[in-house]
Amino acid sequence: MVNTAMTRDFYFALRMIRSYPWFSAAVVATLAMGIGVNTTVFTLVNAVMFKPLPFRDGDRIVALRGNNLSQGQESLGISYSDYLDYKKQSTAFEFLEANRPDQGALSERGNPPEMHNMGRVTGGFFEMLGTQPVLGRTLRAADAEAGAEPVVVISDVVWRDRYGRAKDVVGRTVRVNDQQAVIVGVMPEHFGFPNVTNLWMALTPTPEMTDRGRRSLLMIGVRKPGVSIAQASADLNVVAKRLEAAYPDTNKGVGARVLTFHEFQNGGQIRTVFFLMLGAVGFVLLIACANVANMMLSRSLGRTRELSIRSAMGASRWRIVRQLLIESVVLSFLGGAIGLAMARYGVLAFDNAVANVGKPSWIEFTMNYQVFVYFAAICLLSGLVFGLIPGLRASRVDLNDALKEGGRTAGSTRGGMLSGALVVFQFTLAVVLLAGAGLFLRGFFAQRAFGAGLPADHVMTAQVQLPEKRYADNDARLRFFEQFLGRLGNAVGVTRAALVSNLPGGGGRGPAFQLEGEADKTPAQRPHAILLTASPGYFPVIDLPMLAGRDFNERDGSVGNEAAIVTKDFAQRSWPDQSPLGKRFRTYRGPAGKETAGSWLTVVGVTADLAQRPSELRADPLLFIPYRPGTDEQMSVMLRTSGDAAPLAGALRNITQQMDPDLALDDVRTLTAALDQQGWYLRVFGSIFSVFALVALGMASVGIYAVVAQATGRRTKEIGLRMALGATPHSISRLVLGRGMLQLAIGLTLGLAAAFGATRLMTSLLYRVSPTDPVVFVSVALLLTGVGLLACWLPARRAAALDPVKALRQE
Repeated sequence: MVNTAMTRDFYFALRMIRSYPWFSAAVVATLAMGIGVNTTVFTLVNAVMFKPLPFRDGDRIVALRGNNLSQGQESLGISYSDYLDYKKQSTAFEFLEANRPDQGALSERGNPPEMHNMGRVTGGFFEMLGTQPVLGRTLRAADAEAGAEPVVVISDVVWRDRYGRAKDVVGRTVRVNDQQAVIVGVMPEHFGFPNVTNLWMALTPTPEMTDRGRRSLLMIGVRKPGVSIAQASADLNVVAKRLEAAYPDTNKGVGARVLTFHEFQNGGQIRTVFFLMLGAVGFVLLIACANVANMMLSRSLGRTRELSIRSAMGASRWRIVRQLLIESVVLSFLGGAIGLAMARYGVLAFDNAVANVGKPSWIEFTMNYQVFVYFAAICLLSGLVFGLIPGLRASRVDLNDALKEGGRTAGSTRGGMLSGALVVFQFTLAVVLLAGAGLFLRGFFAQRAFGAGLPADHVMTAQVQLPEKRYADNDARLRFFEQFLGRLGNAVGVTRAALVSNLPGGGGRGPAFQLEGEADKTPAQRPHAILLTASPGYFPVIDLPMLAGRDFNERDGSVGNEAAIVTKDFAQRSWPDQSPLGKRFRTYRGPAGKETAGSWLTVVGVTADLAQRPSELRADPLLFIPYRPGTDEQMSVMLRTSGDAAPLAGALRNITQQMDPDLALDDVRTLTAALDQQGWYLRVFGSIFSVFALVALGMASVGIYAVVAQATGRRTKEIGLRMALGATPHSISRLVLGRGMLQLAIGLTLGLAAAFGATRLMTSLLYRVSPTDPVVFVSVALLLTGVGLLACWLPARRAAALDPVKALRQE
């Protein structure tokens, strides 16, 4: 009986949807936007936070890290000796393997070397994952034994880009970091575990690895069926206690923790921004539901006579509410169907936008059963949310009043108050979304402004990593870099060449420092700076003006000529109202608690300021020291030209090959591309939040327009009477505007208060902007006021133009 009644209600809902095609289309379109963006973002969040890894037993694969809470160290690597003990003594895991991240320079005769992310893994690594190679074999335990022939497994990316997917690649002899190795296998497309790895070699024990203090490994395990993460963590900590008792010098206070791979790889800022996105689209959906609820409430007021007749004929209030809810849910699923199609395109667009920013290879932005369960749930809940309030309101009618008043004005006062409350709710949420989007956009423009101050299009950059075995001391590194710079400076098209430890805007070391003449301070009290190592000529390459003193020369950095160049900001903080030239300071090096003071550095020059950590509002001051005596193994080369820098890439590679055929360059790109890489998250997430905010603003604006227009329509006779009694068009406009602007003012006030607290959650994601930036908040207030005023003015103008005679005749 119930099923029959539900079926009749369903078919009646379809008839009502067909009877009001334009109204139904508006509802479906509004819900499609809200449900579509929610499904899109949940698909992304699911892939980054919840979806099992795409390997055998992927839901049980975990990352294992060390910790030392007594020293505030929450995430430590694992030493090789500790790993062997964990593997031997733990009972909670089917597999327990290890990976040591590394860089691999892949080279061979007749093929330029390339730098790739490499993993040195234990013998059961590939067996644990259950992924088979497309060619050859994977690594075995025997490959890690002493005296075994070095072998390497390559990714599909290397096979495709370097070898053109040649079938005979297996068996080739190559060089990896000066070591001959044989390619034994090729992994399938999209395999790059544990992160974005392209080469895998066996983790071969060395005497240095037996030191339990050298914690460089990531342990990866597969929990036994039925073993929770908490149980696995407890099991490891039992072993950790034994190791602490046996080896107190290296393992005192050292414990272990088990993390899902999502927690390990996508914590911190990544986790924050994705959950912020999920909250933002939740706001969008609530605004959509509030908008549709207003639309349904308006139509239900027009159906008062119909519902009253049904009630008079014996229909219970629950029956009326149920029928209206079924209609709402049907509309919700129709909107959801369109939203699902929109979500597929949205997911694809996001995947393309982050394809080259270091996304872990195992993250797949695809829909699975969890996404479809979420989709069905929000479709159902949305229909109930926006249908319940109008349904309850429409079903509560006074039969006598409704039938006498013809269903036109019955309950209009209470309905109008409810509509107004929904509009206030929409504007409150829209303010929060607009404030968040505004902060992202302000950061994006700040990052663009930083890049605009540099000759980025005219500078080619690359990373040079000198192998430790071939360049073991300062003299060897210094000879290479000096010859390298000399050849690069004479290359066709190059006007200047320089080396620097970190590119502009790319951060740098952060040592503590002490000014000469100051009393020595405790490590916690010492100020910190950003330190870059640079060659002579670096400042002209990036057009950074020298305000006082001179650039580095060839003697700077040698014994007795310890020099430094500081920025204007460093000079003003350290020696206010004094000339910094000739002043001395020293920096500290070494781990916390064991710092040692370096030589005294004499300031020989002062440059204009450079935002080396541009995302920080109040970054540490910046200083430069000469790259002599060649202590850095990795440097960034920068080539300046008068035109487009892109053609310099070929000359850079050729000169590098002439000097060292096995030396691989990394990140060969223009400075423009490097800066874009630094600010990719602002571009991507700023665009996403802006779309959410604009959708919310549009819905809220339509909502206030509809409510004011509906309220004005219900008061047509009253307006006609006022005009007949002498009211002017101006006073009528003010009357209509007053109600709408009151709702807008309340929503704006509540929204600004909510945004003031909500945007603080974005602090770690912002770029040189405060989470309560007054420019953003004032701009949001002005934008919403302008849009809301326009939405209220349109119905006010029509009301002022009414013919009082026709208005008085209206029923």
